[in-house]
Amino acid sequence: MHIAKVQTVNEDIELIERHLAGDGDASRQLVQRYEQMVFALASQMLGRGEDVRDAAQEIFLNVLKALPRFRGKSALSTWIYRIAVNTCIARSKQGKRRRIREMPGAEELLELVPEERPSSLELLEREELEERLHREIDELAEEYRAVVVLHYMQGMGYERIAQVLAVPVGTVKVRLFRAKRLLRRKLKAGKR
Repeated sequence: MHIAKVQTVNEDIELIERHLAGDGDASRQLVQRYEQMVFALASQMLGRGEDVRDAAQEIFLNVLKALPRFRGKSALSTWIYRIAVNTCIARSKQGKRRRIREMPGAEELLELVPEERPSSLELLEREELEERLHREIDELAEEYRAVVVLHYMQGMGYERIAQVLAVPVGTVKVRLFRAKRLLRRKLKAGKR
């Protein structure tokens, strides 16, 4: 595993050097290498559809333009995540954000997984609750929404999120705690 990681880092460095030398093929390879990661993050932060394609293009333009400033202090993927998150946040502030439609980690977030096999009515109630959860996540402040997306949708740990957002690990933990508390309050308030 360690050898594969070193190979990936070396390949990234080689592609970056070739891109900076004007090799268009290297630029395309960099985009292809991180395309799925960027599309998944943009989809989870912005919703699906045209916005995601536009955001991904904007992210990659920002990445390729900023590559001369990449110093290798973190993994290239972490650096790209940071640019992707910041681009998505900027787009949402411009009113280009769409509702999050899928959140595989939602069950863990609210501990909704039932012990027994749910009835049809329970499944319907669960779907409605998850739909409300999506709406509430969409309404979170960007700093909270970013940690929720990165942790529950991207499966990142606290340290990786801290690197991506360029904040201390403690800040990530606090934001995630506050986001979950806000979501629980909003969902409880909506039941009444």
